[in-house]
Amino acid sequence: MNAPASYALSAEEAHVWKVPLASTDAAAAGFGPLLCPEERERAERFAFERDRARFISCRASLRLLLGRYLGAAPESIAFRQEPLGKPMLAEGAGWQFNVSHSRDLAAIAIARDAAVGVDLEFIDPAFPSEETAPQVLTSDELRALALAPKERQPAYFFQLWTAKEALLKAAGTGFSVDPRLIHLRLDEGLNPAIVSGPAEFNAPRLYRFSPDRGYAAALAVLGRDLKVGYYSL
Repeated sequence: MNAPASYALSAEEAHVWKVPLASTDAAAAGFGPLLCPEERERAERFAFERDRARFISCRASLRLLLGRYLGAAPESIAFRQEPLGKPMLAEGAGWQFNVSHSRDLAAIAIARDAAVGVDLEFIDPAFPSEETAPQVLTSDELRALALAPKERQPAYFFQLWTAKEALLKAAGTGFSVDPRLIHLRLDEGLNPAIVSGPAEFNAPRLYRFSPDRGYAAALAVLGRDLKVGYYSL
């Protein structure tokens, strides 16, 4: 489905949006006016056109979506950061959102009264997972990864990665918490289940989704189960 029937989101729902990103200045030009001066200055600091266009279109898309839910002009929305860097709305009590992007695709999660984190990654077979995996995976997860069929190992690794990062983003800790403190298990469909996690995580939930071919992605929610709708901008 391309859009929800209503943007009057209840406290029992979360919406996750697939957002294609611009890759040229020309494609991103229409988004620029929606950004605040600080965001436009940040965009100008990107050395490469592709990265600048992706940033502009991602930030503008976030503003467009939040504007629909809040009933506000996108350019009027203001943000703040929590102590460990998690972005939040400066106004709009109860509203939660999170953003992730990889290559030309972004995912934006929006909820009410429940902390959310979202992560997506392009499944890159050339990524040096053998070097990175011991820094983010538990010993049980490393064994499971090694036992997976070789052709499935990139997808297996990135599904674990995205699920852990989504949980850390929902908690607002980022990598100040060691991801190896989160123990996950993947089933045959690569759906993640939480075996154990840090005590400060409040009733964590994970939802795997597939925004596009060749991507791994996960939504994390703290505090309750939510009905999740998936849409495309």
